[in-house]
Amino acid sequence: MQPLLQIAVLIFLLVGVSSCSVIDDTLLTEEVNDFSRGVVTLSAIIEKEFELAEEINTLGFIDNLQFQLELGGHPEANYEPLFQAKDIAARRSVLAALDSYAETLAVVTSGQSISSVYTGLSGTVENLKSLSSDNFNVDHSLSFLDSNQLVNDLSLFDELLILPARDKRLFPIVQKGDETLKNAATLLYFDIGAPADQSSKCSYTVPKNDVGAAMSSLRLCKGGLRAIVKNAIDFDANTWNDKLAQTTKSSTADTSAHRDAIKRIIVIQKLGLKLDKLLDDTQMTLVAMVAAHQTITETLEAVEGSQTVSLSATLKGVFFQEKVKELVKSLSAVKAEILELTEGDAVEKSVQKSTLTSKNAGKNDENQQ
Repeated sequence: MQPLLQIAVLIFLLVGVSSCSVIDDTLLTEEVNDFSRGVVTLSAIIEKEFELAEEINTLGFIDNLQFQLELGGHPEANYEPLFQAKDIAARRSVLAALDSYAETLAVVTSGQSISSVYTGLSGTVENLKSLSSDNFNVDHSLSFLDSNQLVNDLSLFDELLILPARDKRLFPIVQKGDETLKNAATLLYFDIGAPADQSSKCSYTVPKNDVGAAMSSLRLCKGGLRAIVKNAIDFDANTWNDKLAQTTKSSTADTSAHRDAIKRIIVIQKLGLKLDKLLDDTQMTLVAMVAAHQTITETLEAVEGSQTVSLSATLKGVFFQEKVKELVKSLSAVKAEILELTEGDAVEKSVQKSTLTSKNAGKNDENQQ
């Protein structure tokens, strides 16, 4: 259903029949299914963002290694990934838990047997039990005790995903899921982090963040994925700045090589800004996800209490869907730019040729003296 049409339907159902206490089952099913799909899509986006960070890191390593070779050096090609395999696996476990929980809601809402998703659920629950706060980059803005508590609370997914038969109804699952889903979203929010300090306290301590409060109140210190990506972007840009300086020293360097190097620096810096905005929007979408889930809880509470649901609450689900759609578009654009950088080596060859020409010219001058 298109967003504007969906809003119109919601207004009709919630305002036009406000005296009625019965909430349309079809609309509720659609709301839960939309939420479930949104969560699964958001999880896939977050996983991809970590992969893109690694691609930026690889690009910077290759550019720097190539430049050292051009200067006649003998660097060691020892690539170090940004994240260890166990830490990537830990993040995937959290994302898989969110996916499993969202899919469980959709299955229960549709009236299908939850046994169809049990196989995946049991594995997800076991993986959550082995998580540690050390697997995540959150110590920049959370105390050791708070970060441990946040990770340990993820074990509550166990109660949501493996419920006794009598409780396999949407309302008790969503009621219990509110806090657990928010904990997972908050952990990911901190893990994505910030490219700069958001609190004056960051210079001497971690800010006092109440993980139980609204996520919009969180203040982060520099750290997490956003800071890691910024450092990787700056490293690659600095390499190209050094290349530019090297070509400028050459009296025989082609001016086009200077221009190409300058363009490359600008492209890398713009990419960094776009990628950081993508990560910032991802954090805002996590906030919207929590709000959308709370809307489902409010809707079901209204059903139980024979009450109506406020329009403002219901529209939070629509907002979450729109945020996810925007992320998909932004992610696609960033991926395309990184692909163009990694595959397009015309600029690198141009600067390499100029640098080698400069070195050869210097050798010829020495021979003539």
